Amino acid sequence: MIDDDDWEVDIMNCEKCETALDPAETYEHGGRTLCEDCYIELKAVVKTCDPWAVHTAKGFKGGQPILTPVQERIMDLLRREGPITAEEACGKLKITESEFHNHFASLRHMELARGFNKDGESRYTLFGE
Repeated sequence: MIDDDDWEVDIMNCEKCETALDPAETYEHGGRTLCEDCYIELKAVVKTCDPWAVHTAKGFKGGQPILTPVQERIMDLLRREGPITAEEACGKLKITESEFHNHFASLRHMELARGFNKDGESRYTLFGE
């Protein structure tokens, strides 16, 4: 007979988001133990300054670009209140900074929005402004 005390399950948490993890489903990055979502977020960083992505996005422009709902909300916010900081955008849109930057990168590639530096602070606005 096996005693329940003999079965010890190692449960750990992601060091970024605190999600409970099975030790067999962890990823190591920078000395930290992460869940799959956090690992992918760190490894798959979207670049706003990507000439090939801009060229590709411009090549598919036949008319009005098709945006995701979050991208539409970002564009609406920039039209109403831009230029704004990422922190302001995230607060108003109720999204994480990572989500904002990922969606913004696509808008930049389509040359719909752009970022710039003012007084040492990154701001975001419509492309033509």
